[in-house]
Amino acid sequence: MVEVFFATNRNSVPDAQGYFGERFHPDGPMFFRVGAANVDKVSDDPDEGYKVTSVQVFDEKLGADDQEVKTLLGSSKLFSDLQKRMQAEKRDVIVLIHGFANTFISSLQRAAQIKQTYLIESPAGSIPHEPYVVVFSWPSNGRTEPPWEYHSDRDDAAASGVAMARFMMRVVDFLSDSEGRCNQGIHLVAHSMGNWALRHAVQGLIGLTNAAQLPTIFTNIFLMAADEDENTFEKEQKMQRLPELGRAIHVYHSRTDGALLTSDTTKMNPDRLGSGGPRTFSGLSTRIVAIDCSDVDFTLPLHANHQYYRLRPEVIADVRAVLTGRFRPEQVPRRLVVESGRRYRIPKL
Repeated sequence: MVEVFFATNRNSVPDAQGYFGERFHPDGPMFFRVGAANVDKVSDDPDEGYKVTSVQVFDEKLGADDQEVKTLLGSSKLFSDLQKRMQAEKRDVIVLIHGFANTFISSLQRAAQIKQTYLIESPAGSIPHEPYVVVFSWPSNGRTEPPWEYHSDRDDAAASGVAMARFMMRVVDFLSDSEGRCNQGIHLVAHSMGNWALRHAVQGLIGLTNAAQLPTIFTNIFLMAADEDENTFEKEQKMQRLPELGRAIHVYHSRTDGALLTSDTTKMNPDRLGSGGPRTFSGLSTRIVAIDCSDVDFTLPLHANHQYYRLRPEVIADVRAVLTGRFRPEQVPRRLVVESGRRYRIPKL
């Protein structure tokens, strides 16, 4: 059994097998529920190898009438549980933002896979452990066809930015408790269209905090196969301020990513960050590095060279090395230096 946590701004469908649907929380896209799920690994199938067996939604109606208070109470339980476990077991937390065409159930399956794949060693080199994983499940439709489902998901990802920002503010509240974190890392993984959602979460945080400096929440931020603009770090209205949220930003990209090529040629979204990495590094924060996965992106044809972040052992090994905290970018084992301090490449095993 694999336990994962979740936050979601989807609508609740308690009588349906999926627990949550493909529309927003009835009070609006900025509201979210939280909870925990149990997921069993049933096979090594890359897409159907995990089965969700139970979902517990934390109560947001603890006698309060104000919806804002209700949501905060539910998320307080989530972070209280994580806090106690981090204190007892000294484990890191990974927050996952899924991509296009995921249901609530498939987002939990992805979270379980990441939990069992992105094992973490301490800087001292201890036995690798599973992190705690929290997936933010925005209301993707779970369908790739007809073609307009892509644009529907893209709209819903953007509209979910404020909910994600509010969720991140709860992480900030959690970190303000000096006894809660126990020096464990909190990391963010955004895949594909999840990076478009992350852009709007950054903008949501700017609006919510109105701060000259955003809080540093994450130890590492991994932007995987990002369906986001290659100039995103150059533009104030995009993700220029993302480096304020993380100590290190890792952009994993591939020029042979078929899904992003489709986004470019048929969805009118050219020049993807997940294809060639940042357009330029001139003037960008030194926290940002790019890792070329073009030689190690192939899995099954249906994945269109887009799922390497969770399926290719070379990429997984690279991420795990980063998560140890022991290596500078040029020291990560097996990486080849393209531009020192900025661009690297992962060769085949």
